Parts: sequence; C-alpha cells; structure tokens
Amino acid sequence: GGGVRLQRQQLRIDGGAAMGRPDNALALEWAFGFSRDVAVHNLCDENRSALFYASAHTGVIYDLASKTQLLLQGHCNAISATAASEDRRRLVSADAGPDSMLVLWDSYSAEPIKSILAPHPLGVAALDLSPDARYAATLSAGPAPQVLSVWDLEADGESPIFSAQVGTEAAPAETQTSVRFRTHDPTELVTNGPSLVIFWSCAGGELAHYAPAPASGALKQRVGPLTATVFLPSSGQAVSTTEDGDAVLWSAAVAAELPELQPAERRAVKLVKLHTGAIRCVAVVGDLLVTGGEDGHVRMFSHDLRVAAWFEELDAGPVTSVSFAYDPAVPAAPPTGKGELRCPDFVVGTRNSLVVACTSSMFDELSPEGRRGTLLVQGQDGAVHCLAAHPHLPRFASTGHSGLLQLWDYDQKRLLLLRMFDSLYGQCVAFSPDGKLLVVGFTNGLVKVFAAATLQEMATFAEARGCVQHLAISADGVWLAVAAADRAVAVYRYAPGASDPTVREWEYVGRHKAHSSGVVSLAFSSGVGAAARLLSCGEDRFLVEYDLSRASTQDGLPLKKATRLEQTAAPSALLWLDQPPDGAPVSASSPGGPERDEPPQAAAVLVAVANDAYKIRLVNVDTMVTSKTKLGPAHGGPVTQMVRLPMQSPADGEAVEGGAGRLEGAEEADGEADEDGLDGSSPVSRDVARAAEGYAAYSTYDKVIGLVRLPFDGNPSQGMGLIAHPGPVSSMAVTSDGAWILTAGGPDLAIHMWAVNTDALDGAAADGGTGAAPFERLLDGGRDGPFYSEMADYFCYAQLRAQGEDSVEERQVPGRVPAAELPNLMRALGFYPSDREIDEILQEVTATGASDVSFDEFLALYINHRPVVGVSPAQIAHAFRVLSASLNGGAGAAGPDGGEPVIDRGALVRALNVHGETLGPADLAQCLQALVGVSGMGEVLPDKVSAQEFAETLLGFEGFGAAVEAT
Repeated sequence: GGGVRLQRQQLRIDGGAAMGRPDNALALEWAFGFSRDVAVHNLCDENRSALFYASAHTGVIYDLASKTQLLLQGHCNAISATAASEDRRRLVSADAGPDSMLVLWDSYSAEPIKSILAPHPLGVAALDLSPDARYAATLSAGPAPQVLSVWDLEADGESPIFSAQVGTEAAPAETQTSVRFRTHDPTELVTNGPSLVIFWSCAGGELAHYAPAPASGALKQRVGPLTATVFLPSSGQAVSTTEDGDAVLWSAAVAAELPELQPAERRAVKLVKLHTGAIRCVAVVGDLLVTGGEDGHVRMFSHDLRVAAWFEELDAGPVTSVSFAYDPAVPAAPPTGKGELRCPDFVVGTRNSLVVACTSSMFDELSPEGRRGTLLVQGQDGAVHCLAAHPHLPRFASTGHSGLLQLWDYDQKRLLLLRMFDSLYGQCVAFSPDGKLLVVGFTNGLVKVFAAATLQEMATFAEARGCVQHLAISADGVWLAVAAADRAVAVYRYAPGASDPTVREWEYVGRHKAHSSGVVSLAFSSGVGAAARLLSCGEDRFLVEYDLSRASTQDGLPLKKATRLEQTAAPSALLWLDQPPDGAPVSASSPGGPERDEPPQAAAVLVAVANDAYKIRLVNVDTMVTSKTKLGPAHGGPVTQMVRLPMQSPADGEAVEGGAGRLEGAEEADGEADEDGLDGSSPVSRDVARAAEGYAAYSTYDKVIGLVRLPFDGNPSQGMGLIAHPGPVSSMAVTSDGAWILTAGGPDLAIHMWAVNTDALDGAAADGGTGAAPFERLLDGGRDGPFYSEMADYFCYAQLRAQGEDSVEERQVPGRVPAAELPNLMRALGFYPSDREIDEILQEVTATGASDVSFDEFLALYINHRPVVGVSPAQIAHAFRVLSASLNGGAGAAGPDGGEPVIDRGALVRALNVHGETLGPADLAQCLQALVGVSGMGEVLPDKVSAQEFAETLLGFEGFGAAVEAT
C-alpha cells in the first residue's frame, strides 16, 4: 500500500554541442575507445578530415585536424549498426534492445535529422543506407521471425514503406546478418545469413524476394559460413564473402543453361580464395572490390576477382572494417600495366581496437615500415574492469581482461604508457596518494606495485587467494589493503626496510577472513593527519573494522569490531564521510526535524553504506549504530560505487575532498531563499536553501551514474542520474580537481569522460521545490492523491490517540505526534517494519533529543524507510526453498508432484517461534486472526505447506504460481 514511485530519467536525442550546455550536471565530454564490431567510417572530404565510429551507445565524429569530438547521443542500448551516405554528409545509427532507435544524423552539425523510435521490437541487427541517404534498410534483432524493413527517411511518420518477414512464423528462415542496397538502384537489396542469401526487390510496389540454392549445393563443394554480400556495380552480379576466406560470385542465370530460373535470378557460379582466414568486411569502391580479413590484410580486386593490390604489413590485428574518403576526383581502379594504384585514402578498423590511416601510395612503398599506415585511434581491445585517477596530474590508469595496463592523459586525450602482461588479467587498480605508485590486482590473486611514471615493476605480492576484487590505500600512503575472492582482507605496510631503515619497502602484515560472503567494498578513512581506519562490508550484511593499531607481522591483522547492518538487504557500496574537526560539535538539527536548542553532541565519524534495497545507511563508525536511513538513487539497480568529489576550498583554492566550506554564492542563495519566504520551519526547506556540504558521485551496476548533494537526506531533487553505458558500469573514478568523472563500461570497451557541473545540480535541487514537496511527488497521486489524504487522516487520528481516544477534555491539535505512534502510522499505510526497523526509526528521531514529529518529518521518514520494492512472489518462493533445505538437512523436501519444496506445518510454526525476530504463540495467533480470522495455522493450512499455499492462503497473494513462473 502507498506505493513510492521511482522517477525514471527522460531520455532525448542531443547533438554533440547540445550536451555541453551549462544546465547539465553531467555532460559527456570525450569517449576513449570504440566498438570494434561496428564499422568505422571515413568522413574525409575536401573540407575536413574526420572519422565516425560508435563508442558503446554514443556515436563519435572525431575531427583529425582539431583533435575534437562531436558526440551523437540518444541511444539507450549499444549501437549495433551504422552506415554513411556516399558523400559522407549523412550518417545513420541504430541499436539493439528495448527502447531502440534508428537515427539519421547530419555529420557536419552532429544534429539529428530524423529519429524513428522502436524500428523493431528489440532493435536492429544490421542496416544499410542508400548512397543518397534517402532510404535505410534494417534487419530486426531478436527471436524469429526476422523482419526486413525499408524506410523513407525523407517522408513524414515513423513507419517503414516496405516490410517483410524472413520466412514465416511456422517456418522461419535462417537469421540474416547482413543487408546491402544495390549501389545505383535502391529498389534492390541483398541479405545473407551463414548459408542463405536472399535477393529482394521493391520495384513492383511490394518487397518481393527469392533465395537461390545454397552455394555449397550449386558449386558441389564446401563453402564456409557467409559473412557479407555486396552488389557489383554495372552488372547483375553479387559477391558473398566467407569465414574460410573465399568469395562466392552470384550471377544472373542464362536461360539456355537453366530454363527453370527467371532471367533476373542469380545463382552461385564461382568460388575464389581471397584470404587465408575469415573475411570480416567487404566494400565496393569504384571498380575495386575491397576486403579485410582475419589475417590482418586488406586486399583489392577487380570485379572479376583478380587481385589488384594488397596491404599486408599493417600489423594492426584482424580487420573488421575498411572505409574510403569521399573524393570524386580520384576514381578507384586497378593499376594497369606499370601504372600506380588509384583510389581514395582509406581507414582500417581492427579487432585490436585500432584505426589505421592508409593511402594508395603505400602499395608502392618498398620498406615494410612505409606500408604500415598511420595510427589514428587506439581503444581498448578487452573489457575494462577498473579505472583510477591520478591524485595530482591529469592522468588515469585503466586495466582489464585484455592483459594491458594503460596510462592516459585525459587533457591531451592520448595514451602515455602501455604495459602488456603475459597471462595476467587486471581486475583493479589504484594510485598511491602521492601519485608515485600504481597498484594493480589481478584475477589470479597477484598484486603488483609499479612506478606510476614509468610502469616499472617494484614489488609483487602473492598472499591473496583468488581474484583480487578490491584495493585501497590509506591517505598517508602507509597501508595497502587487498580483498580477494576468498573473502579475506590482507594488509601491507610501507615501512622502513629491515636491512636499510632509510629505505622504505612494502611488507606483508597479515590477513583476516571476517566475512562469510564476498567483500563488496573496502575503504580507508579519508582524513589526512589522523590515524588510518579500515572498513569492509560484505554480502553477508556485516560492516567490519580492522584494528590497524595492533596489526603487526607477528600478530597479523586483528579485528576491531563488526556489526550486522541489514536483516534482508545486502550492502553494495561504502563511502567515508568527513569527520568533523576534533572538538567540533555536531548540530542537533537534522533533515528529519526542526532546529532545537539542544546541547551539542560529540563529533561522530560516519560512513554511508548503500544497499540493494536502494537505501543509504549513515553509520556511526565508533558505535557501529545506524544513525539514519535515507532513500538512495533508485534507477539502474543498486549503487555499487560512491566517491566524494574534491572541490575548491574558498580559503586556499586547493581541491579538498567533499567540499568542506561553503560554495561561492552560498550567501546569495540563502538571501534569495529568505526573500522567497523560507522561514526555516521545515527541515526540507532549509536543506534546499542551504549550500551543499559537498557532492558524491555514484555508479550503479546497470548503466547509470549520477551526482548527489551531501548530506544524504533522501530528497530526490538533491541528486540526478543518467545512462553512462548501455550495460554494466564496471568502474568509476573522479579526477583530482573534481571537474571530471571517468567511467568504464566493461564489455563495451568504452571509457567515457564526463564534465561535472555542480551549479546545475544546485539549480535542479532548488527547482525541485521546498518543504515536503519533493517527497510528496514520490507518493501515488502526489499531494492531491488519495494516499496523501489518507496519510493526513491517520496523522490526525494519531494526535487524538496520543491524547486518549476517550478523553472529554478540549482537543489540542499541535501538529505533532509522539514518536511512539510512528510504528502504528507506518503499519496503517501498508509498511510493516520489523522490530529492528522500528528501533532504527525511533533512534533516528530521538537521537536529536526530539520526542515527537511533524507531518512533514513523518512523510520524510516514511519515504526514506519504506521499501522501494515490495516483497515479490519469487522472493517468497526462494525463502521457502532455503527454509525447506535448512529444515531438511540441506535437501529440500519436494512437493507431492516433485515440484516446489514443502515444509512440515509444525516445523514452519517452530521456525517462526524461534528464528529471526521471533513470533511467539500469542503473537502468531494474533497475526493469523488478523489475516484469515482464525488463531491456529492448522485450521487453514495442510500438514505439508508449499510456498504457493502459504502466500495465497495466509498472505492473500492472488495468482502466486503464475507470478513466480513469469519471474
């Protein structure tokens, strides 16, 4: 009951220039790397030198002369296919997945000309653009039957002019992976799958087709899987390339030879070997057929498949695309006699994530170096798993499963250093606070320390068992902590050497396995000058502090304290919050209550712990008690990483973590708030009017990164999020000046750099409203909805209850209710907190010395504590399976039909009586009476109870079984 709504981000298409507007808190500035499986297009002409390629879900126009990028944004999923018009003035891009788009772009302005939403239900697998950019052809992604659609990009509307299924629903044809227009006749198309080629024509007003016999049958020899098919200009022929390095020539039938075929129909007539390995791309330019192969070679042939030129010394890896500049003055043709090869300059994209520029003159070069081309773009050739920003310089390090460690300059946008490892795959990386050391953790458990300036190896540790998942270095650079897949945390100390005390070296101190499940976060305290403190949190729901003061090579790493933070949710990220200066009091006011004249409290050290229930818990590290629970970002899955943004301190202009001190203009902002009539009576009003106490960047597992104003208060207007990558966000780093956020998309091979504009976030927070308005919008129907009215009625009734329902004295309505009434209010609204959750709610209120709450405070508490996602049927079924296995010695008792496990009714009652927050016989009878009107479970449930019977009979879930199956 009462549903909190998740606010979904509204996505729109913005051109590259538009994304730099000052009203965006985060704006994509640069894309490092590109999608190597999507074609790279040469946009060079007489006016410019540029490339177009895809980087995850973003199109990139890279100007080679000015070294700038125009970013084409709007896709939610990874771009799956692109094409360019003959004159390179028009580009088209499409993605595959839910909410897909087909977009036609102006390549000079980077503005969208036409966008088509959901061209196919699950997006586009392949596409082509007619030479004049009038028509686009798309092949649908997803399950059969596949659909081929032809779109008129100059027509109004978003419907295809022709569309046809590839095969039928009853007998779907082989999935087609490539589509091409005929060069000078866009009414003809050809598609192919691994063995089937289909020729299409819409000249007759409908999309007609025919499929010739497979080449292997027609030629009576083995033909490898087909990779692409193109038409040869000025003839009726077509060529298909194969995984075996062959080319199949399709030619129109001669009536005398095959009278059963129509004159226009083609058949396989020839098989010619072109490469030693698979042919990954094929293009026609002028009188040349150009191929790129798995062997790393680019070769050019005449239309009768005679070799004309070859480029075999590129040494850039398997070729995935070849694209030529637009230069009508240089017609492409094979060399004649001793003449030189004539063709426009071209670029080659490779699986090693390299883009190489080539010229026709390279063919005549005598030295191998002269035939290698010029490197234009270098990307990531493997999934990027971790990023780390240098603490002082404009540099960042990246590592991943490509076996590479890279050091980049993000100001100059260039790769500085590269180190390749043999059979080692990086999983995490971190700089030392002084920037002199770079530490890398590998999947096999090794940890290596490098000199950050040279990437020279300085030390190697092998104490970790399993993949190294987290690295942390203390603010003073003395301690290194490592968490691995074996759930243990190991620490190393940078101390004076035993042989030479004047030289510091790393020593292994010890390890402690404090978690029973994986470690999800590992962090040192952020304060410089104070003793380092080390925390870890794990999937076992425990927050652990290690005692570094007693750690030694003799005694190892002792545990200081541990606490279980959660009952059902699992921690997902940890962030240290700034500790107030020694002796500084902590204000008794909070975002949950008004200002009060309370004695100052002792300074507290807090950490923020995010969990998979979309909550942020603020935990006092000294007491390990949760002081507050706030609603966290609720889009893109649980938060997996949080980093404080360094900000400029007004005192010295130097970057300080978290932004201690007020922002410029804070006084003016407060003044404007006073003029607007904000009297400070509402805690939420004060929170919007104040300057932020710093900012934190966050990333989620799935797609989203964002910014949040500190302190965390649950107000959705205090944060923002956007889609940074089309899939998992594998890592995030914040630069030393807080001006940029770097993100990696793991398998999408992209590293994106985002410009940070906290002024825009402050403006959005002010626009989000004051008082309780931002929280009201999270209720179904908002302030004007029936649920809000119901809340107000219950709140009024609670005030009456506090004075005694039978009281005959004059009623006083103070606008506040005792904190003791909060559990009843929550339950009345459909939120049934556990005993522990009730204690946490009351602790949050009474910690400030308050004994009652106003309606706005109650609303904020409800929004912050109420589950974002309710208990699902699948969770109940899973709980029954776990409980059944526990009660049956590890093996769940199957149901009578061998289906879902069942639990003995008596064992279920005993489990409820003794495990977790226990339900005694009297409490259980009271619950049963309220739910089903009886006091004994035996009156409504059989001897053996299934999850479905429990949910439908006791809890009132309708359609439980169907819901579980659907999940």
